[in-house]
Amino acid sequence: MFARRPPAKNFQLAIVGGGIGGVILALGLLRRNVPVRIYEAASGFREVGLGLSIGPAAYRAIPLIDPRIRDIYDSLITTHADSPGYEQYHRTWFEIVRATGSNAGKVIFDLKAFPSGQTSVRRSDFLDSLMCLLPPEAFRLGKRLETFRETEDGIKVFFKDGTSAWADAVIGCDGIHSKVRECMLPEESDRSAPQYSGMYGYRAVLNMMDMIEAVGEHRARVATIYAGQGSYAVTYPIMRAKKVNVGLFIIKPSWNCNTWVRPAEKSEMHRDFDHMGEHVKAIMERMPDASQWAIFESRYQLSTYTKSRFALLGDAAHASTPHQGAGAGQAVEDAHVLAELIGDPRVVQPPDLVVAFKAYDAVRRPRSQRVVTTSREVGNLWCLSQKGVLDDEEKLKQALTTRLRWLWDLDVEEQVNRAKSIMIEQMERRNEGFSIDSSLSNQALGK
Repeated sequence: MFARRPPAKNFQLAIVGGGIGGVILALGLLRRNVPVRIYEAASGFREVGLGLSIGPAAYRAIPLIDPRIRDIYDSLITTHADSPGYEQYHRTWFEIVRATGSNAGKVIFDLKAFPSGQTSVRRSDFLDSLMCLLPPEAFRLGKRLETFRETEDGIKVFFKDGTSAWADAVIGCDGIHSKVRECMLPEESDRSAPQYSGMYGYRAVLNMMDMIEAVGEHRARVATIYAGQGSYAVTYPIMRAKKVNVGLFIIKPSWNCNTWVRPAEKSEMHRDFDHMGEHVKAIMERMPDASQWAIFESRYQLSTYTKSRFALLGDAAHASTPHQGAGAGQAVEDAHVLAELIGDPRVVQPPDLVVAFKAYDAVRRPRSQRVVTTSREVGNLWCLSQKGVLDDEEKLKQALTTRLRWLWDLDVEEQVNRAKSIMIEQMERRNEGFSIDSSLSNQALGK
């Protein structure tokens, strides 16, 4: 007996954007025998930013997309177990410590994340390793999107270098400044542009020995969030606990600069964080001259993540602040659902992609847009500034636990099953001559 092969896919997909979300989606599609090609604007694949951490829900999803992805992630990550004697913190996400007030230095609680605890990896290392899994014919570099034109025969994609390509559907994985989003939803373009979130920060990477000198062995080796009035600091080990990633964040209502990054004096850092206690002061003394990094987000909620044979994934659809470490994880969850829908044997012709995209939107848009909101709220919690909570420790524990349990405890397989059920129902409606339901997100929410 020969195993039954899924029907051939009579379409070609184009992914615009070769960041981690786009590459993971491509790997998931290729594993399901879906023809796909990535078009990346840069001359080489690259990731912006220092570290990446994938939370528990996305951690459970990545082997379902392609088991090799989690093998790579596990081979590169730093955990608390990389510090001898700290193995008992393997499931710790962060220890939350008071940075201000009479109880400065007090551990409020040890926030656990199952099964993985705090994990971190250099974005560039992860992307480079994922790229090695892609066949050369699956990507094109130096292809910056200019516009596209949809016809009865497909979608013609035009690039800045004067070339073009044909595809049956386009998935925008091109980040917070997404050109696909701009072209797909021109009526929402101005409102959907990234907005300043009300916080900026300073970032640095310190040697582990310098961090131990600053805050002691325990605080250096265990991922820590220092919660303070109007600001917070975060530190966690990276590079097999040889170095420590540092972020300092402060609430500031306005950002009067045309760029996301502006040079700053060390005195400005002290002005912003000298109230944060001895540990944070000691960390600042060891940080280099700093730049200020504005934190932007997709505060405007898109009306849809899909239109005709176009779809958006990751930051192109729902860029969030970094305060609950969920940005990369949401792109992974998106990729899992999309790969399973497009790889389904019922999706064979280009019109089937339209239905699959709508089912993806129905399931992923409500959750990912809520993640943007909760991430902003978690930033306020770290700054002891969230209304109704402020610096009340018991309310802080309850608020964080509730939000993060909702984020982390997702049944990723049930999410896919729900999306497939919606897709199948809509295919049946289409085959019976009915129009596809335009309010599918209500189904996803159980309304």
